Amino acid sequence: MSTTADTTTSAERVKPLLAAAKALAPDFEANSRQAELDRRLPAEVSDKMKAAGLFWMKTPLELGGSELNPLDFADVMEEIAYHDASAAWATMIGNGTTGVMAGWLPEEGVQELFADKAQPPVTAGQFTPRGKAVPVDGGYRVTGRWAFGSGISHANWVIGAAVVEGADEIIFVCAPKSDVTVHDNWNVAGLQGTGSHDYSMEDVFVPAYRTMNAYAGIAKRGGPLFKEGVLIFISNEISPLVVGVARRAIDDMIDLAQSTTRTVGALIDRPAFHKAIGQAEAKLHAARGLYRGALAEGFAMAETLGSVDDGTAARLWARHAYVGELCADLVRELFRYGGGRVLSLEHPMQRHLRNLLATLQHIHMTEEKFEFAGLAAIKARTAR
Repeated sequence: MSTTADTTTSAERVKPLLAAAKALAPDFEANSRQAELDRRLPAEVSDKMKAAGLFWMKTPLELGGSELNPLDFADVMEEIAYHDASAAWATMIGNGTTGVMAGWLPEEGVQELFADKAQPPVTAGQFTPRGKAVPVDGGYRVTGRWAFGSGISHANWVIGAAVVEGADEIIFVCAPKSDVTVHDNWNVAGLQGTGSHDYSMEDVFVPAYRTMNAYAGIAKRGGPLFKEGVLIFISNEISPLVVGVARRAIDDMIDLAQSTTRTVGALIDRPAFHKAIGQAEAKLHAARGLYRGALAEGFAMAETLGSVDDGTAARLWARHAYVGELCADLVRELFRYGGGRVLSLEHPMQRHLRNLLATLQHIHMTEEKFEFAGLAAIKARTAR
């Protein structure tokens, strides 16, 4: 990553990143099952991802990041997800958490984290307020335990949300991983290779310059991407992941059908299977168009107006949630054609299904998003 003034376009900056994602495809493929067994990405894979700059695609240009627009970022995410959902999830979390710190932290905090330009930070963590921050001189004493620290094994910084004691405020706190305890408890049925262990802090001092009020605060650096607001900034990442996985599931199912024979003949020749593939393709293209339209709408609003209003944000969240449901549904429908072979833990189809069902448990894919969108629609209608 370069730290000099960058006049290139996002379309130009994405090219080497997309090429790197494609070049790493054999590594993602070869290690996908081992990542599940280890419950984390192998170090050799995460190290190559770091070397390729894949964790700083949403970091401001001025800090040496790529600062891709959402559609270009989605292209890279789809490519990685096609080969391994866990690697894509690690990419998503690493970019979102590091990008939030890079965009919203005070200047002193950013200078600390990005002091070594050759080795920028890799961050893990999440933004649900599970901690307590007690104000003290120069900062806060933080205690709490957070779940879903995806990618924490290969991260060197951690971020978490905390409620400020005595104030109606939620802040994000950032600490070196050496200040937190990682709990080895990621024993799950989906996204097994993401290493999403719990992590905790116990009375850890966090200086004020490593905290931010990102829910209400305005980004301190970066272009239009950072004017979308932190919730849009981090919620637009899962859709390309689920679309990439679903696209791979369709291809894998077609490959499997060519060697599958049933009592009524070869599966690849059955009209019912042809219909199922046709429906899956239609759902996939609908999902892809829906989420990419949402990304374009949010980015255009941030670019032209400098922010995304709450009603629009709610509608965009709902579209992403629906994309997740569409992709999970299409893979679930195809899965039934696989017979007993797809039940094997070595078979990719069961991995695709488990991983997509797991993504629906993410807070940005829950049914709450439809509630928010419905309320926004009702308010807009009744205000006329």
